[in-house]
Amino acid sequence: MQQILLYLFLSCCSLAFAQQKSIDAVFIASDNTEGAVFVGKDPFGFSYTIKDNEFRKSNATQKFQYRNLTFGRIKQVDLQSPLQIVLYYKSFNAAVLLDNQLNETTKINFSESNPELFPTAVSLASQNRLWLFDQNSQKLGLYDIYKNTFSAVSSPIKDTPVQYQSDYNYFYWIDGNQNCYVSNIFGKISFLGKAPEADAIQFISTSQVLLKKGNLLSLYNLENQTAQIVPILEKSIESFYYKEQILSIFTDNEIKNYKIILP
Repeated sequence: MQQILLYLFLSCCSLAFAQQKSIDAVFIASDNTEGAVFVGKDPFGFSYTIKDNEFRKSNATQKFQYRNLTFGRIKQVDLQSPLQIVLYYKSFNAAVLLDNQLNETTKINFSESNPELFPTAVSLASQNRLWLFDQNSQKLGLYDIYKNTFSAVSSPIKDTPVQYQSDYNYFYWIDGNQNCYVSNIFGKISFLGKAPEADAIQFISTSQVLLKKGNLLSLYNLENQTAQIVPILEKSIESFYYKEQILSIFTDNEIKNYKIILP
């Protein structure tokens, strides 16, 4: 029933886009995931997956793997830069940075180097730093991976980020009330709008997000509070990832890749 109501909501919202350019989705190719969990895809054609807590990178001709037996389950992967991938291990309060062949370049155990910190969000920032949200202080900040120092850029944030992503200069997040925010590296926080409840959300810009609810994928405008359904034919969507006009859909055992241009 919830999915039917969401479909009706998104269908009504999409009428507001009638005068705008529609979304065209062109199927490109599919890849078998061999029972792994899909994480994302990079501009060089590599797919990233996790199977049995082993992080994998592969294309048609090359395969790389990384496994850490000390830190437990991988909680989050940041693929912002294929040359510097960040794996976050929440249960062991740790992070690992990998190069483009999944060689370990930096390993951070926050419990040892910074016992006062309890990060619940970790991702790549600029100038050898990590974005980090510290649960203990409720502050967002930047962590220098060579000096092992944390510099808060915000005052305490009331609601902990539930979902988040970043680029080198901006950190985006959604709280438990579906409120969307962005902070720059100087700590200026802007409210972007309120998103509908969804299983997964990816920020496209400060005004647009892709959201998945059940097996429906839509483009939602935070400013206008309007939505447009992405026209793909997949009946089962486990997760998705969008980058540089390539939309990758993870089904039960395949990655379906589409070329799309968002309005």
